[in-house]
Amino acid sequence: MPIHFDWRTLELFAAVAETGSIARAAERCHTVASAVSKRLSDLESALGTALLERHSKGIRLTPAGAALLDRARGLIEQARQIESEICGFASGMSGQVRLFANISAIVQFLPAALARFAEAHPEVQIHLEEQVSSRVVQAVLDHVADLGIVSDWVRHPDLEQLPFRSDELVLLVPPGHPLANRQCLPFADALDFSMIGLHASGTLQACQLRAAAEAGRELPLRIRVTSFDAACLMVAAGLGIGVVPKMATTPYVASLGLISLELTDLWARRQLYLCRRIDEPLSPAAQRLYAHLLRESHR
Repeated sequence: MPIHFDWRTLELFAAVAETGSIARAAERCHTVASAVSKRLSDLESALGTALLERHSKGIRLTPAGAALLDRARGLIEQARQIESEICGFASGMSGQVRLFANISAIVQFLPAALARFAEAHPEVQIHLEEQVSSRVVQAVLDHVADLGIVSDWVRHPDLEQLPFRSDELVLLVPPGHPLANRQCLPFADALDFSMIGLHASGTLQACQLRAAAEAGRELPLRIRVTSFDAACLMVAAGLGIGVVPKMATTPYVASLGLISLELTDLWARRQLYLCRRIDEPLSPAAQRLYAHLLRESHR
């Protein structure tokens, strides 16, 4: 027997799962607790399985509930996107595109590329969100993002990845540092000094951890930050040295008097990829942006 879901019930279920309480979910969704409870009971009856476990401290998901939540979030996001796009057509805007990208792409390449796209397609709204590469890929696969830009090659049957742009990683050191007179060096030579780290789950940090392990060393992290400009400021303050994309930090190198050293490791030359799902067509707006970014890859 087919089961018919409605968006409201899925939204209520997700709210209960995220808040751990029917009362808090009802408040978030501007309804009453009895209505939420009734919808969830009907949903469990239709599915023939328990989705939630009630206990004294609130509500927990059953394994079936966790599986449904994972799917429901993608469906809810799609429903919101459909609503946004249709409302956009009604107001004269022809579409919205969800683009997720890692910070390297956002800082180095996307500002100019998206400015040129906006000039040519002012009717298209772009929702740009920064995430580490692994989360960008997952967002594309989960239908949360239409397009993604990452610095990892991921083998997945539902994912298409095409070269976008390339960047070069360098080692930043302050003036007077023992490495300051070097023009180039392997990353292993930097492991004798305190370092500034970036996103713990990011590709750049993973490359450094792997390189340190291959050298039989630990990565000597002193401070972790979440942006390249913060990394530059920490290096300038003498708190450590750091690996950053060359193009993303050139202005800070000049203004803060930092020294940029070439890394001879192969992983210091990175390829960024434009990715999309291959199991379904893009919307017209997303297709226009996709084609534009592919053209930008040849600049």
